[in-house]
Amino acid sequence: MDRGGFCIFASDLDQTLIYSGRSFATEGDLAAVSPVEFKDGREVTYMTKRAIVQLRKLVRKVLFIPVTTRTIEQYRRIVIFQEMIIPKYAVTSNGGNILIQGQPDLEWNRRVRESVRQGCLPLTEILENFNKLKQAEWFLTDRIADDLFYYCVVKREKIPEPEIAAFGQWAKEGGWHLSIQNRKIYFVPAMVSKVKAINYIRGREQISGLVAAGDSLLDLDMLQSADFALAPPHGEIYRLFTQGGLEGLKLNFTKATGILSSEEILDEVLCYYEGQNNGRRKVEF
Repeated sequence: MDRGGFCIFASDLDQTLIYSGRSFATEGDLAAVSPVEFKDGREVTYMTKRAIVQLRKLVRKVLFIPVTTRTIEQYRRIVIFQEMIIPKYAVTSNGGNILIQGQPDLEWNRRVRESVRQGCLPLTEILENFNKLKQAEWFLTDRIADDLFYYCVVKREKIPEPEIAAFGQWAKEGGWHLSIQNRKIYFVPAMVSKVKAINYIRGREQISGLVAAGDSLLDLDMLQSADFALAPPHGEIYRLFTQGGLEGLKLNFTKATGILSSEEILDEVLCYYEGQNNGRRKVEF
């Protein structure tokens, strides 16, 4: 039985709730932010102090699920979700892994791997063809993430966008999605999906209501399935919107930009669940 008015808030992390120092270095008072992730002893990502307060309020009202393309290892670096706000669930690896009380759901991961094996071109074939395209002038480094998908770090301003787009179309026919996020290019099997993982949790928890936030095309299926969808005014989702795409999707863009957009996202989610619509800006297209 559905658990009444109790709902899920599923949110992408990087460039939606948490931000690198580079992304907000010119955006005002650095004293207003707190580090939420460390790597090799140095600060990596941040949230505003007010956003942390709002998120702590929110997790007392809803089932909050961090959803990320990060690997399990990369997700675990985010100390706020290990020490201060500890979610029951987290979705990592773009939906390829679900953590329950911090531990991987092995049955879910087995299902995902089997569906990838049956429904996609082998990753070796994708990489064999991508290796013919990549050039030292724009390619920096790469990684196969959790044995599920591939990404590479690039010099964004130098990538040959028409050739990358054409390659992405070829990969799509083989069951793979291409996504460009800042300095990274991702190749992710269509079966490795954030919304599939979220729907699995919805069934497990018997909760139908869903609010979602995200900024990239890898978040799109999750946003499409939400009762209320939010996005910051940056990233692939916003670029596609400004180009006239996303027809039919009901989406709310924040007015605030950069790291401050996370505050507005959390404010809007709190208003949504409390039944207070003041200040909600719905964009339907």
